[in-house]
Amino acid sequence: PDSGQSPNLLIESRNDLSKEKNVAGFIILSDVVLKELAYFYPINKDGFLLIKGIGENKFNLYGEKFISIINSYIKSENISNEILNTREQELKKSIQTERPKINVKERTETRKRRVKELIEQKMSIEDMANDLDLTSNTIVNYIGRLLTDDSSLDVKYLKESVNGYNDIVNAFKKYGTEKIGPIYVEFSGNVEYADIILVKVLMLSK
Repeated sequence: PDSGQSPNLLIESRNDLSKEKNVAGFIILSDVVLKELAYFYPINKDGFLLIKGIGENKFNLYGEKFISIINSYIKSENISNEILNTREQELKKSIQTERPKINVKERTETRKRRVKELIEQKMSIEDMANDLDLTSNTIVNYIGRLLTDDSSLDVKYLKESVNGYNDIVNAFKKYGTEKIGPIYVEFSGNVEYADIILVKVLMLSK
């Protein structure tokens, strides 16, 4: 089916974001995802999350921007509600027939392997989160698991990404590593929660 200029508009927006964030375009949204957005026209969060390759994290980062583009395109091209409803039903049907039952253990191991690959590429926590469509906190938890399995994994470069690394280390020495809450309060919420967890993981992995 012909989606007119919709794919081009989405690609241009994706490319602008990749330049702004200095990451590869596919880390933001893959070409396959853009083609599905251009065909199915999701116009709200529920519809957007039905697209394979988009989760809560990616929606929170980019969803509203792309929905705005899709809505503008729908209006400019006078795409009927009948077409929109048909595409929505197609999308829902494809989800029911194509997506296999998720094996949680297998998915976890796949994600761990991917995080390890990205660490070896010296990728930042934020870029790993974008790549896997997970939160920064979840990525840090995977790093902790990887270090438990293999303490020789080189994650020293991640220290450079933490603002006030030494201050956080000193706070842990003061309060201990059992609880994160006191550390977060110590910095009055001015330090990212993921950074605190990362420092803890790095300290305990020595």
